Amino acid sequence: MLRATDLPPHARASFATAARLLSCLVTESLLRALYVPLDSPGCVGVCVVLSGPASAKAPTAYTADDVLVLVPLRHVPVFKHDSDATDARGRDIALLDPLDMLPLVLQVRQGRDALDRSEAREKLVSDVVGALDAAGWGLGKAVNLVALEDSVELWHTYARSIELEAAMAADIASELASAVKWQTYSYEHPAQAPLFDSPSIDWEQSIVEGHPTHPMHKTRHFLHPIPPIEPGDYDLYSPRIRLAALPRESLKITGDFEQLLLPVLECASKNAGAPLEIPEGHVVVPVHELQVRHIRAKFSEAVIYPEAFHVPARAQQSIRSVVLSDALHETHLKLGVGIKLTSAVRTISPASAYLGPRFSAQVVPALRIDPAILTVAKELASVVHAHPDGEVAKHCAAIVRECHENGSEARGERLIVCTSLVESGHAGVESGVPSVVRVFGLDTEEKRIAWLDSFVQLFFAAFLPQVLHNGVAFEAHPQNTVARFSLAAPHKLLGFIIRDFGGLRVHPPTLLASTGVALDVAPGHSIIAETLDDVYTRMYHTMIHNHLQQLIRVLELHYNGKGWDVVRARLRQAVPRGHALERVWLSEDAKTLPGKCFMRMRMVGAYRHHLHAPFPNLLHYMGTSRKADEDSQHSHAVQG
Repeated sequence: MLRATDLPPHARASFATAARLLSCLVTESLLRALYVPLDSPGCVGVCVVLSGPASAKAPTAYTADDVLVLVPLRHVPVFKHDSDATDARGRDIALLDPLDMLPLVLQVRQGRDALDRSEAREKLVSDVVGALDAAGWGLGKAVNLVALEDSVELWHTYARSIELEAAMAADIASELASAVKWQTYSYEHPAQAPLFDSPSIDWEQSIVEGHPTHPMHKTRHFLHPIPPIEPGDYDLYSPRIRLAALPRESLKITGDFEQLLLPVLECASKNAGAPLEIPEGHVVVPVHELQVRHIRAKFSEAVIYPEAFHVPARAQQSIRSVVLSDALHETHLKLGVGIKLTSAVRTISPASAYLGPRFSAQVVPALRIDPAILTVAKELASVVHAHPDGEVAKHCAAIVRECHENGSEARGERLIVCTSLVESGHAGVESGVPSVVRVFGLDTEEKRIAWLDSFVQLFFAAFLPQVLHNGVAFEAHPQNTVARFSLAAPHKLLGFIIRDFGGLRVHPPTLLASTGVALDVAPGHSIIAETLDDVYTRMYHTMIHNHLQQLIRVLELHYNGKGWDVVRARLRQAVPRGHALERVWLSEDAKTLPGKCFMRMRMVGAYRHHLHAPFPNLLHYMGTSRKADEDSQHSHAVQG
């Protein structure tokens, strides 16, 4: 069977990005894709992705010219609930995941020699052609199937087919190319495999691939005047924190920011071997060393201290959140940095700087939270420039946030960011084994089911009460969620820490009615939900579609449906009978739910305000049977 790990690093990286791009285009219903079963070693079928114009045609009109790409599949995808299981031309795919795919994307070419292929690829391509002919596609005798070599080429083909505005298409192409470049470097220089005893920051820095479905999963785009940085030229995980002094009247300060920052100033002064002279009426702001160029270019009143006044740091996965072990022990810093990761520039908006400390002090203590299970990393203080243009102000900002990782060992706990649990491909360990399986010894299905059951039970106990009672959804995706495990064997899961308030969703009337607290937030802030359904939508995406789906897949409990059996059982225990959430998520009518659309958002330049399309409701997914699908094109996919 073809394996991605057998590919050279660049080819493997290009496929990783192409697979995520195709996943978004299909799952967001930007393109139509059909599943045709076939019988080939390691391959259950082929996904036929139609070109943009062809996606709207009648199903009997398809020709070779209508095919964007063909993707051999190792697993049966999730079908649309209303797809025709008897249509010989193929069944409509609702959700296409990169883990469904074999590492080969094929383009249809007329009258052109196919690229050189290995014997295994040659056999697979022959089987694909045979399956399509048998299904009545009739691609023609002169057609060759050519392996896609460049994921950016795939994007250009799609963008042209929908006549996307040229500048936007070029920007997205640049970001996809960056993702491939940085992913290639990650494959060539994989992080060391974390052990259970590894410090929390090592787990943060153990990411090999990142987001499982976002096409810009490894994009690192540096905003001018930060110069372009090539992989290997600078260690984004080990930056130095510089200092700048600005007039107090130039800044908006929330909380006791200056007092909380004193240890950083003292450490920088010690490293410089000289006192830190602060001009009268000025406040010192910590600055990521890459961001110094933005400070100098945008804020002429800033006094930037020499490089000698610095503090070494280690960055968490987000790059902008940094741990300063030499200076801060109970807190860490979140800094505005002009770097675009995935689709977002990692600065801090004035609205976010305003929200964090106020939400932490006013709302968090009033929420329905079991403190033994869920800890909220509070944002204690913030600073942001007072420039009237928020797009400028966001480049000079910082937040002081609680750091529960420090001191966790003294409490008998190991804290592990959840996104690192599903990663594999590390140096020095068996290829393809995710950290959660390797570290916790989940070498049987029985062990994996038991581990997942424990995780899901606590996950729902941690994050559903605020949704059910307060109308508040934390953005509990794996990068924001830190799992707490006991140091003592067998390393029992104890609970979670949630961090970052930028992706909250809050229904103010429900919050006020349940707690007596009025949400103090800038008007029009993206966290405000107009209805409770908005809250439920955010929670489904972060908890179910993003967090639990990827965990279930790497535990090999998706295609057999057993992982979703666990989720349904625990969810019915956690959600009171008759509650609105039960209707929205679990009713027989809830065949689809609004899903966050990364590519739709990127193509209109949206980030904070989400765009949604109907995604299959995975809470009703029952698993699939290869034999049943091959024999009759029927599967136990999404049921009501």
